[in-house]
Order: sequence, then structure tokens, then C-alpha cells
Amino acid sequence: MIAWFELRQQLRGRVFWIVFAVSALMVAGAEAIDALRVGLREVGGAANVLRVHQVWTLFYLFTAAAFVADAVLRDEQSGMAGVVRATPVSRGGYVLQRFAGAFAAVLLCFLSVPATSWAAGLVKGTGAPAGAYGFAFFGLAVPNLLLGCALCFGLATATRSMTGCLLGAVALLTLYGLGAEVGPLWEPFGFAAVEELTRGWSAARSERDWPGVEGVLLANRVLWVGVAGVFVLAGRIGLRRSGSRNSARLPGEGRGPVMVTSRAGATYHEDHRDWAPAFAGGGAGGGVRFDAALAWAQVRMRVALELRQVVLTPPFAVLLLLGLAHAAAALWRAPDPSTTGLVRALIEAFRLAPVVTTIFFAGELYWSERERRMDGLLAAAPVEPPVLVVPKLVALALVLAGLALATAGAGVAVQLARGSAPDLGAWVTWYLLPRWFDWLLVGVLALFFQALSPNKLAGWGLMVFWLIGSMALNRLGWTDPIYRYGLYPGSPLPPALSGAEGAGAFRLYWAVVAGLLAAWACGRSPVRRGA
Repeated sequence: MIAWFELRQQLRGRVFWIVFAVSALMVAGAEAIDALRVGLREVGGAANVLRVHQVWTLFYLFTAAAFVADAVLRDEQSGMAGVVRATPVSRGGYVLQRFAGAFAAVLLCFLSVPATSWAAGLVKGTGAPAGAYGFAFFGLAVPNLLLGCALCFGLATATRSMTGCLLGAVALLTLYGLGAEVGPLWEPFGFAAVEELTRGWSAARSERDWPGVEGVLLANRVLWVGVAGVFVLAGRIGLRRSGSRNSARLPGEGRGPVMVTSRAGATYHEDHRDWAPAFAGGGAGGGVRFDAALAWAQVRMRVALELRQVVLTPPFAVLLLLGLAHAAAALWRAPDPSTTGLVRALIEAFRLAPVVTTIFFAGELYWSERERRMDGLLAAAPVEPPVLVVPKLVALALVLAGLALATAGAGVAVQLARGSAPDLGAWVTWYLLPRWFDWLLVGVLALFFQALSPNKLAGWGLMVFWLIGSMALNRLGWTDPIYRYGLYPGSPLPPALSGAEGAGAFRLYWAVVAGLLAAWACGRSPVRRGA
């Protein structure tokens, strides 16, 4: 019963459906775009199915961290830990069922990978036998996902934070990277063991056949499933010892709310900054001063609030880590380790994750007041629409700038690890600034569609139609930047890499268009429509 409850909680969460959609889109995209085939061989059939499942278990380590950490920490974060401990339920059985529900959610989410791979193979006529999918899922993916979830479970109970889970995921990835040195038995994900069993196979046999769970692969699976069991047992013991009724005091418990007044006159509760913004009076009459200082204070406070609504959420952490893992893998396998080669590889590979992140959080930010039922309060406040919308756009721009900086940093780190000296100026002018500008254009369009729509789902739907339309126009050969939003000659490569001329003029052209869209969106208040 508790496991079923946990599974329903995970299925109702946004992280599940975001990762499900992203993994399905990226697996489908890998069938059509060579740059997205990170870690995959050119050979198709059964070998491709096995490789797809193994590679995606690496990416799903971060999903496992999010799901399991949420299952372990939810009670304390929601203030329900004391109520749970007061129930006549075994502490050990309770946490094990919560872990089982989270693990089941990870498996259900991972089903997007074999389902999309099978559908893509069916459309292309290059599908593998059904047995290859069964072996890849049950023989390779399930043990790998169990190991990742068990490790995160043990670390979450020990550290009481998601940070410990993420460090564990990085440790497993490091051990995978040392696979050639540690041997097929000690490499945790079975890559080396499968290669050991299939060494010497012809391309034709690799397309139609797959190895059995035997020999070194059987020993590898038994070893790491046993390690997973040890982590689960350690987590159960750790939670039982830390489960005293008087532990886990809530943040801020035992002290009253603190009123803070800024220099511009903005007053709010320190314990509830997201809930109770107010505006203190000033002057001899005690009235409110509606001047530039107060407007600037409103904007600054709202930018900080909107940033927290993005950065401090599990969906952002999962999308960021998933995108970074995919980008790092593409950089590591790029044939040219120079700055030019790695910038080109990163631009080609890291295309979907920022677009999905932008579309998702544009909707989340624009409709946040209505979803939290604060729209009525803000509609009655003397706040103009731009004060509500501009901070959302600024927060989205800062998030995208951070995403560009993080991926550029990953590129520089990989280049150093591969023994090549990075050109930092080129990374800034060829990747950081151009990519941030391109993503910001998408963010403005996403906010514009949200302002145009009656609800969040409709805004997301318009952006999906835009993406599908863009792909259809590419297929038809309609690629003229004069009518394709955000495109320029040589896009997405900068002129220094593409050699195309006129990119600056088209970027200025689309910047003006984006400015007009943003101005229109800023005039549409997300809280006053329909009030």
C-alpha cells in the first residue's frame, strides 16, 4: 500500500513526465540526427538496442537521484515526519516500501527509452528482434537502475540531502569511465562485460543476435545487484536509527516571523518572502510612495523570487544534469579535441535540452501566481503588468545564461582533460554569447505564447506546434532566415565556424522582433485577465 502510494506520488509529479518526454524526444532524435547519437555505434539492430539501453541508464542516474531523494526526504520537508512516526507502521518496512515505489517510478519512466527505440526502428524498417529488447531491459537496464536507486537511497539517508545522491551518481559515472582499467567484472553498468562476450562478432551477427546472461556478464550482474542490496540495507538501518520522534525540526520552527523593510519601502516577512510581499508607507501621511525606487525594489524582489522558482526545483536539477551528461559525452567522443572541434560538437549535440528547459519554465513562471492562488491578491495591488512579467523574462534570461556558462565550463574541462589547451576567448565569442542569445529568443517566444494563451498547457502546445513546424519546414527546404524565427545564415554555428555572411544583420533583425514580442507580453498581466 505504501509503495503504491509512493508510486502515485511520483507519477503525479512534474519531474516524471518531463524526463519521460525528454528521453523519448532524445532517443527519437538520435535516430534522425547523428550528433545526438552519443555513445552509440553505427551498427543497427540488436547491438544498437543494447547500447541505447546501457547509455540511457547512465543519464537516468540523475533521475534516480531526484526520485529516491524525494521519497526519502519528503516527510521531513513537508512537516509530516512526526505524523508518520506516530503511526503503527514499522519504520524499516515503511522506508523500504517508499524505496520500492520510487524504483518502480524510475522503471516506468525508463520505459520511454525502449518504447521510442522500438517505434523508431519500426518506422525506419531497422527494428531488432523482440528478444533483444527483453534482454536489454531486464538483463542490463533494470540491474543498472537498481544500483543507481539503491546508492542514492543509502546516501540520501546518510546525508539527508539530494547533494549526496548527486555525488553518488558522479562516483558511479567515474567508475564507469575507468571500465577499461578495472575490468569487465568491476565496471558497474555492464559495458565492458558485453564487449567481452561480443568480441569478434561480425556486423551481421551483432544486428540479429545478443549475448546471454552468462560468464563474466552473469558475474557482473550478480556482483552489482548484491552491492545494490547492501546499499538498501544500509539505508534502512540508517533511517531506523535516525527516526526518533523529536528529530528533524522544521526550518524556522520555534521563532516567529521577522519583518524586514528595505530602503525603498518594501516590507515582507522573512520566513515567508514568497508569500507576503507588501509595500510599507512613507512620508508624513503614511501613504505609499509610488516612485522609481519602489518600482525598482519590486522588480529586484520579484526577479529573486522567480529565480528561486526555477533554480531551486527538482525539474531544473534533473534537466540540467541530464543535459550536461549528454553534452559531456558528446565532447568526450568528438574526434577533434581543439576548441573549434569541441565548440562545433557541443553546439550540435546540446540543442534539445535548453529548448525543453526554456519552454517548460516559461510556462511555470508565467502562471505561477495563478497556480499558487496569489493572482487575486496581486490583482488588487497597485502593480502594473510589466512589473509582473519583466522579472519573469529577466529570471529566464539569467537561467539561460547560467546554462550556457555551465555547458561552456564543461567544454573547457573536457578539453583540458583531453590534453588540449582551450581558447577561452573563442569559447565566449563562439559559444557562450551566441548560444545564450539564441536560447533567449526561444524564451521570449515561449513567454509570448503563454501571454497569448488562456492557460499553461495551451502555451506549451503552441510551442510544440512551433517546433514541429520548424522541423517540417526544414524537411521542405524552407530555411530562409527572413521568415524563420531566430535563424541566421549558418545557424546554429557562429560565423567564425560556418563561414556564412550576414549573420549579424539577421540577429539584429530577430532581436527587434523578439523585443516587440516581449513588449506585447509585458502588457498582458498574468493575474488580471479574467479577474
